[in-house]
Amino acid sequence: MAFLSLPLEIQAMVIPRVSSIGDLAALSRSCRSIHRLCDMKTRERCYQIRVEPKDYSINKTFDLVMEILKKPQLGNYVREIVQTREPSMEHHYVQTAEQRELSAGDRGLLRAAVQKAGFAGSQESAVFNMLMQNITKPPGEITEPFRFPITAYGYDHGEIHGTFIAQALAAILISVSPNLESLVMTQPFSVFSGFYSGFERPQDDGVQFPLHRLLSRANANPASIAYLQNLRKVYMIVDDRNSDYRFYMALDFLECATLFDRLPSIESISTDALCDDENAEARVVLEPRSSNISRIHIRHSALPTTFLVSLIQSCKVLREFQYTIGGRCVLGGWYVPFKARTFIKSICPHKDTLEVLDIDAENNMHYFQPSYFEEGRVDQGIDQSTPESDNDDDDERQMLRSFSSNSGSLKEFRALKRLSVGIGFLVYFAMGVRKNNEPRQPFLLPEALPESLEYLCIRGYEKGKCKKWDAHIDALVASFVSGSSGIKEIVGIEEIIPNSEDVEDPDNNEDLLWIPMYSVDD
Repeated sequence: MAFLSLPLEIQAMVIPRVSSIGDLAALSRSCRSIHRLCDMKTRERCYQIRVEPKDYSINKTFDLVMEILKKPQLGNYVREIVQTREPSMEHHYVQTAEQRELSAGDRGLLRAAVQKAGFAGSQESAVFNMLMQNITKPPGEITEPFRFPITAYGYDHGEIHGTFIAQALAAILISVSPNLESLVMTQPFSVFSGFYSGFERPQDDGVQFPLHRLLSRANANPASIAYLQNLRKVYMIVDDRNSDYRFYMALDFLECATLFDRLPSIESISTDALCDDENAEARVVLEPRSSNISRIHIRHSALPTTFLVSLIQSCKVLREFQYTIGGRCVLGGWYVPFKARTFIKSICPHKDTLEVLDIDAENNMHYFQPSYFEEGRVDQGIDQSTPESDNDDDDERQMLRSFSSNSGSLKEFRALKRLSVGIGFLVYFAMGVRKNNEPRQPFLLPEALPESLEYLCIRGYEKGKCKKWDAHIDALVASFVSGSSGIKEIVGIEEIIPNSEDVEDPDNNEDLLWIPMYSVDD
């Protein structure tokens, strides 16, 4: 192995740059000297840290934080942090008596870390106090049997107080982990106002949720901080502890994106089981071409097209986009339409960069009926399903108008390598969105695909269902078999791949429900 011929000091410099724990494990097994350098036992212990508002978790994390403060090189091993529990309400932290006993030296290390993370004044005092708690339950008294204790947060059995503590630990851990690449977390703020029950409200300059503060400050001025410089991907947990796993759940995903979108190494943001918050006063419209995020993955969700478009138009460069429905029920039993023409117009500015596109929402594109293609009425069907509005005062409407003149077709996406869509969307994308209702020209799929395309997944195609579709697919197969096509793999022709659907009756179809990757249950 050429690597073994390198001097030990060079090997020691290279190993920390290997981000995959699996690759490091394989490398460590190659010889004893590398095994010692890799220190796999410590790396595996520090690689992923989970911070939860539970007593055992906050104490385990606190011990690790102190270990890193005493031996800073351990922070280089932390590559992923998982922080669970969305704040149940917006509230100011109420300081309580310190519960940890630290030496003067350890207190100094901890306070210096709080200051280095950017907390000063009353914020520093509050965050330090959070870190000095060893139980999540706030002090209080029980006035009635079988009731939660009355605390400074009203009735709280540790959910609010514990969330503050867990966020403080996550914030400090982030600040001492320079190689952090992945962050898995719930929304770090609440959309609900706090309430106070018989207690004086703290001063307005008191820190609220520390992780929210740390991320906001870092994203506002990334060049001024040493941490989060290597963060590449973020996964937002939608399902909180009290979530109903039968339904899509609301999260302020657009606001959350603004906590990371200007970091220098950020690439992707992902989530599952997301729906729009219909009770919100107004949806955030992100600043155009302001985001460094280039890969967006939203799966098993039910979102209006304007929501998706807001994310897309904020990207300086878009390389991957995935949106799929299914796995949950829409509250109220309705469905969320997907506007194909609006979506295609929104991605047109990224024709030279988009490499992966996966849209599994054709079940909510009712204008892609086979008869519409047979009769040449697809454009009319889209017009009837998406009436235009002249409301220029609305920020969202102005955003839509900003790219309403865009035009383009599938063939013009010169960087596209992987495409996974329904048959109706595929044919319409190949037809393209036009300016001023230009006349359609006849074509077949092989001549309408970009030369860069390597993989094509076609959902919902059944031979004999639509003659127009059959003609396109027959031509595509002939081109593929002859070798004249550059595509390496096509799926969804011989074996039907069904379009995903919302779960209409979740109580009697539990097997269709999407199960979250990250459990946040107590």
